Amino acid sequence: MYLSGLIHRDRLFDVASRWLADHVNNDDGRVLTEIFTFERAITSPLVRALVADLARTIRPRDLRLTRVNGKDAVRKAIVEAVHDPAPRVEQLLAHYREFPEEFFPRTPVHMSLVTDGDGLLVGMVRRKRIRRIADKVSRRVADQLAGEIEAAAKSLAAARAGSVGVPLDRMVSSRQQMMDEFGAAERIVADQIRTGHLTLDPDQVRVDDVIGVKIIGTPSELALIETALDARDGTFACESEVHEGSYAGTHYLVDLELPPLEQIIGRFKGIDWSFAEGRGLSAYHLEESLIDYLSSASSTFRVELILTTLDDLIESEFGRCIHEVRIIEQRDRSIYSGRIAQNASSIIEYMLELAISPTVRIDGLPIKVWGRYLRDTMVEALAKLQKQERVEWLVPGDPGSVVEL
Repeated sequence: MYLSGLIHRDRLFDVASRWLADHVNNDDGRVLTEIFTFERAITSPLVRALVADLARTIRPRDLRLTRVNGKDAVRKAIVEAVHDPAPRVEQLLAHYREFPEEFFPRTPVHMSLVTDGDGLLVGMVRRKRIRRIADKVSRRVADQLAGEIEAAAKSLAAARAGSVGVPLDRMVSSRQQMMDEFGAAERIVADQIRTGHLTLDPDQVRVDDVIGVKIIGTPSELALIETALDARDGTFACESEVHEGSYAGTHYLVDLELPPLEQIIGRFKGIDWSFAEGRGLSAYHLEESLIDYLSSASSTFRVELILTTLDDLIESEFGRCIHEVRIIEQRDRSIYSGRIAQNASSIIEYMLELAISPTVRIDGLPIKVWGRYLRDTMVEALAKLQKQERVEWLVPGDPGSVVEL
C-alpha cells in the first residue's frame, strides 16, 4: 500500500509490506494511528488553499466549503447548479428524478462541496474511504501477483507433463487438475510472500487519488485554471491525462509542497487533540510526537486534480459513465480475485480500521495471506478493534452456557 497522498507514505508502505508477511511490530498500531491522525490535519489546509486559489481564478467572490457525508447531497448540488440545460442534460436529470434508486442512493462519501456566493457548485474535495482504499490496493496487489501465480501454475503443469513424457503444449488437463494446480500455485506464491522471497513493488501498488479535487467550469474557464496551476508556487503538475469519449475531463497528478516546519507547527498551536483519546492516544503524546513526525516526513504529497465542465460532470454522475458503475466494473475486471487478493484486501482494511479505532495494540493479525476465511471472520475482527461485541443472532443466547437436556 503506497498512498502518495500521505507525507509518511514510505513508513506506511513498510508496515503494510511486513503485515502481508505476517510480521507485526509492537508499535505498529501507534504508528498507524499517528499517521492517520496527523496526515489530514497537516495536508487539509494546503488542499483547501489549492482549491480556493484555482476556484477564484474563475469565481473571484466568496467561496464556501461544506462537508457532506452522502452522495445524495453531492447529486443534489449538481442538479441545483444546472440552468438552461441542454436536451441531453434535461433527459438525464428527468430520469434521475423519476428513478432515484437507480443512482446508488445513500452511498457514504467523505467530501466537501465548494460553492460560490450564489450557492452554485464550483468544485469538490474528496478523500477516499477505507473500503475504497482497501479495494484499490488489493487490485494493485492482485495485478502484480497474477503473473507470479500463473508462472507457478505453468511450472507445476510442466512438471506433470514431464512426468508422463508429454510436451506441455500437447498435454490435456481435466478441469480438476487445473484447479488443483492453480490452488497449489497460490500456496507457493503465498509462501514466497510469507518468507520474504516475494515483495511488492511500491510503484505497482501506488494509489494517487486518495485525495481528489474537482473544479467545474466552462472550457475557457478551465483553460484559465490550467494557466493558474502552472504559475502557482509549491505546486507541481507531474502528470496529466485528457479523458475523451463518454466522459471528458483533464486529470492531473499534482504534488503539493509542505511549507517550512515552523509554519506548520505554528498552525497546530492550541489545537484540540482530545479526539485522539478515542483512538487510543493521549493529546500530550501527540504534541510530543508532532515535530519528529514532520521532521521525518516527505516534503510533498500528491493530489488528483480533475478539471471538467458541468455537462461532463452530469454525464459522469447521471449518464453513460456513472462513477459507482465504474467502480463495480473495475472490480469485475480484476485479473486475479483469488484468496491472496481477498486476504490482502482484508489485511489492508484491518490496518486502516486499526488506525481509527480505540485500539493501538494487537497480538497478531486475524487474516494471513496464505489462509482461507469467510467474510464473517473479518467482520468479527473489526468489531473487536472497536471494542464492540457483534451480535447478529436471531435468537439471543449465552454461547458459553451448558444446558442439560
